[in-house]
Amino acid sequence: MPNLTRCCLGALLPCFWIYAEVGRDIHARARPNNPYQAWIDTYAGEEFHIAVRAMIAATDEAAELASPSARERMHAAFRRAAQLEWMFWDSAYRLEDWPV
Repeated sequence: MPNLTRCCLGALLPCFWIYAEVGRDIHARARPNNPYQAWIDTYAGEEFHIAVRAMIAATDEAAELASPSARERMHAAFRRAAQLEWMFWDSAYRLEDWPV
């Protein structure tokens, strides 16, 4: 597997994983007739969680086969993507305006 593909897996995994966790958390606390119910049901649903577990397994397998330097690039991509996901959710929570 090319190193670029490995880094892409590392960068994409936080989006899958975080949306799954956020979806489940929101689902547990959502009020009835939520206007975002379809979104909540998608990301809290078992079908999406099956896809997330497959993405985690594929990323783990790619990391296992990677060289130490490629694995570090995967970790760096994962960290940056997780930071950006956090910034997205945090800005929504705080009702921030777009900075640009």
